[in-house]
Amino acid sequence: MSRCRQLKNSRRCAFVVFLWVIGMATIAPLFAARKKEKAATKDSKDPFLIQYAEAKAVYREGNYKKAKIALEALRAAKCPETLRPYVHFYYALTAYHEGDKPLAAQTFNELSHDFPLWDKKEEVYYWIAHCKFQEKHFAEALHFLSLIQNKRMAESVAQMKKYFLSQIEAVSCLQQLAETFDKEVIVKKLLYKKAAYQAYITQDFTLLNQIKQQYNLGDYTYTYDPLYRLVSNRKACYRVAIFFPFFVDEIDYESSTSLSSLVLPLYQGIQLAREALAKEGIALQLFVFDTKGDTSITQALLTQKELPYMDLIIGPFYSDPISLVASFAKQHKINFVNPISSNAAIIQGNPFAFLFQPMLETYAQKAAQLTLSAIQNKSVAEPCIAVFYTHAREDVLQATRYKYWVEQTLRRPLDWFIELSDNAIKDFFAQLNKPDQEIEKEDSDNNNDSKITKEDLAKITHIYIPSKDKLLVSNVINLPFKLGTRPQIIGHEQWIKDEIVTLHQLRKLPFLFLSGCYIDFSRAEVTDFRNKFFQRTATFPTLYSYIGYEMMLFFGRMLATYGTYFQKEWENKPYDGTLLQKINYGKYHANQHITVLHFSGNTFTVAETP
Repeated sequence: MSRCRQLKNSRRCAFVVFLWVIGMATIAPLFAARKKEKAATKDSKDPFLIQYAEAKAVYREGNYKKAKIALEALRAAKCPETLRPYVHFYYALTAYHEGDKPLAAQTFNELSHDFPLWDKKEEVYYWIAHCKFQEKHFAEALHFLSLIQNKRMAESVAQMKKYFLSQIEAVSCLQQLAETFDKEVIVKKLLYKKAAYQAYITQDFTLLNQIKQQYNLGDYTYTYDPLYRLVSNRKACYRVAIFFPFFVDEIDYESSTSLSSLVLPLYQGIQLAREALAKEGIALQLFVFDTKGDTSITQALLTQKELPYMDLIIGPFYSDPISLVASFAKQHKINFVNPISSNAAIIQGNPFAFLFQPMLETYAQKAAQLTLSAIQNKSVAEPCIAVFYTHAREDVLQATRYKYWVEQTLRRPLDWFIELSDNAIKDFFAQLNKPDQEIEKEDSDNNNDSKITKEDLAKITHIYIPSKDKLLVSNVINLPFKLGTRPQIIGHEQWIKDEIVTLHQLRKLPFLFLSGCYIDFSRAEVTDFRNKFFQRTATFPTLYSYIGYEMMLFFGRMLATYGTYFQKEWENKPYDGTLLQKINYGKYHANQHITVLHFSGNTFTVAETP
């Protein structure tokens, strides 16, 4: 049975058991109440007792709406003091079964507060905990369950904890609960199990071993990880499949098409890297497949008999072929790397998939670290942070992640979070030329007003622009000159290549540029590669030539050093690049290293970063 099916079946069984437990928790007070009901009044003709008995009978029939109405009338009336807590209890239950969870939670809380000496208060704690769990307030739920001392309820309490806590996906959340409730063994067991379910290279072995030894738990580690039982073989020669859209029958490589300017230089860089690796005693055999960017062709290529025996797959580029190759690699347990994409979806849920480029989320996280570092260093007395971005998917993703990380650390909303469409950019900045003008901005899903003044803009001390849109970038970086301010501006290295930023602006403002593929042309290794590339191709290398060369060098060396499943053994540290600054994977499946550049002394230099 597959792991997925096992999980579904176990959750279905847990749900059935939990429903039974909830039912028993509801029935238990019904029987327990009988004695109290008789003590409430000796006169069986008491109208309140009769009305209560009728409401309870309707509740037993499952007519919760009618029972709720009857109980609501009793709550409003002055019924006997000994009967009141039972009325409130059943009123809360009817609200719960009617689907009004907030009212149920409120009523249970009122019951706990108004009748602290009621001998059935532990059943109230049970239901308060149940409501808290459903609201994802796990710590509060565990607190109320800890107040229950009745041994008859122990099984029900344990089932509730297991049912709800097992739904927590974040290891960090379970870890925090384990630290807060250090006597809750079930939390530690679930934490251990959840941590062990993580992919091999992302597991926290220190945490796993600590919990295992402390509670003498069984060995969950690697049980569900496809890498666990795989042997990372060292070989005399490694087989590398290259899935590129060469379009060999269609493209004239002497023309300057955008695709040919990417594919051919990338492949030429890989070829030169293979030769360099051969001099180091690392042998690679390249198998080249032309996908033509077509899904059906890629599918046909994947049926070739030699492919399951590859040690590494590089490419492809288009989304549909990428999906096919990723599935193939996962099925046959072959590592594959995409050289140019930053899309996290490619590596999601696939322990054999890697990105050579940093993910967009990594850029946003680096920008957030730089902003927070500047604030913590007290570079300004009252920091005011603004984000400007477009509707593009890449912009929105980076902007929202940056916002999340900064707000989580500062524990307050960003000052300005401004999303502008292509049509709105000109209008937004054109209004700056009007005196005393409130500037209209589009609704950007933040807590700010829909208008911003020049005075507001003048207070901004930190700006993040995750976009490469020339119109937006040029307008935003002109703001400080119009307003007479000097904010820190974080953006992308592409601004420099596209000449969006002028020399005057670079000298006047403290820019920080993020680069996932920074090439320092003053390095001897870069000069040597340029010369070899020109001798071989009669052309100078492009950025993709450097990427192909560096990528193949790195993964070729990883294969030689750690074997076919290098991710099981490579160290959690950055590796020095030959052409790039650093390459850093560690526990991740995308390159984590981002170079930060700043302008100093009329040149770009690598900044020291947190």
